[in-house]
Amino acid sequence: MRTPQWVKKLGGHAGELYVAAELSKRGIPNALLPENFSGDDLIIGGRNGKALGYVQVKSCHPDRADTFLLKEEHEKWVSAKDNEFVVFVWLGSAKKNESPVYWIARRKDVGYACVNLRPSNKNIKERRFAPDEESGLNRKWKYPTRLEKKWRNDWAIFRSYMP
Repeated sequence: MRTPQWVKKLGGHAGELYVAAELSKRGIPNALLPENFSGDDLIIGGRNGKALGYVQVKSCHPDRADTFLLKEEHEKWVSAKDNEFVVFVWLGSAKKNESPVYWIARRKDVGYACVNLRPSNKNIKERRFAPDEESGLNRKWKYPTRLEKKWRNDWAIFRSYMP
């Protein structure tokens, strides 16, 4: 049975809230942006307003999907600025009471990963990523492309925004 769109939206919203909470826990001011605000979900920055950053959140609910879905259009991220980030949130299975797991990267690095995933068949527009092997998520993946291990829980990437 197909997952209703409103259920998918709830998963995306949950991911955004988890990331906002993790940033707040680290003392990084942040705010949720309106839906579809230039492809960004959160804005981050210091109180002085000198350092601003933009975060795109990609959520995956393991009870409904086993990979993060990006598309051909995300290859354009190779030209993103250094203050643009992507946080992949593996929400964790509600059935197994799992906690979320995060992978954090600069948007341009994710863009390069999408370029490297470019299939030989130009009709395929999807770029799929699975969690890294050391994440503790024991599942069999349909797709071999893994998120970079070095991205897992790399909250230090936001160091310049921390107080």
